[in-house]
Amino acid sequence: MITKKEFIDIINKLKEADDFVNETNEKARKLDNAIISDFFNASSLSISHENIVVKLLEKIFNDTDTISYWLYELEYGSKYKEGCLSESDGTIVDISTSEKLYDYLIKNVE
Repeated sequence: MITKKEFIDIINKLKEADDFVNETNEKARKLDNAIISDFFNASSLSISHENIVVKLLEKIFNDTDTISYWLYELEYGSKYKEGCLSESDGTIVDISTSEKLYDYLIKNVE
């Protein structure tokens, strides 16, 4: 198992890479015709193993969709709204931060 600190560090690194790709894409779009290129995807510049890391985290936590949902749909928790995740009994789960996501994942692994 990985510690909460290790998990948060991994999430932060994934977020940094995602931010880099988004910022670079935005800058390239603003250049428009100033460069002659089909370059509008910064992920081709960054050597990122995001998919592998996410799959490993899902494997470690025996998770099928919560981590991916939090990363991609909730954009690293920034789009979290109360009630977007709930237990089967209707209990609302707060996954607004990577720390709370980790706590939820740990609870479900144990």
